[in-house]
Amino acid sequence: METHSDAGQSLGRFTSLLSEGVCPRPIYDEILFETDSCVVTPTLGSIVPNWLLVIPRKPIINFAEWSRSNSGQPCDLISAVARRYDVADDRVIWFEHGPSEAGSQVGCGVDQAHLHMIVDAPFSFHEFVSRAVKASHFVWEGSDARETYRLLDAGQSYLVAGSGQRALFAKNAEHVGSQFFRRVVADLMRSPGSWDYRKHAHIRNVQQTVDRFGHPGLLRQPYQE
Repeated sequence: METHSDAGQSLGRFTSLLSEGVCPRPIYDEILFETDSCVVTPTLGSIVPNWLLVIPRKPIINFAEWSRSNSGQPCDLISAVARRYDVADDRVIWFEHGPSEAGSQVGCGVDQAHLHMIVDAPFSFHEFVSRAVKASHFVWEGSDARETYRLLDAGQSYLVAGSGQRALFAKNAEHVGSQFFRRVVADLMRSPGSWDYRKHAHIRNVQQTVDRFGHPGLLRQPYQE
């Protein structure tokens, strides 16, 4: 199936967030920061606070494809966001569920590329990686963060995580199911039943993220269960 961006492709859950014009949005869809090609928001289902999403403005299935289309490195986006908030790169744990096609479970029900960033997580990257490896049966490969996306095929599903200059990835991830890294975080927080963003919004943590990284005066739509 075609993986390249398409002007007619649905942005799924992010359609309203990425629509032009200012309109009331739920708190988890507030745009906190913008680059030329992406927006930064909190995320629905923040199991921990200080959890951000980096989302391309244009429809595209994953960041491996984005990297090729924009001749850019996702780690540069992560560094730009970190600099914006005066945060060192190694204080950020980032990850992506990389689907190869729309409707994939790997994409967590969102047919649009998005990178997760957790700032000052209450666990180390080593603990995060160890739990991810233990929770899966993949062959994980380590790499320099700047090289990682050059090693991934946009037409093949993948999982990737990194912090600072380190990264880890696994290919052919279709059988992993939905929201794999969210399940890892929930496990680390000793709350294994709280990983599904559709059932557990974690709005208090979203609010803490907005309080730390947001701007006053944005229009908000109250969250409703």
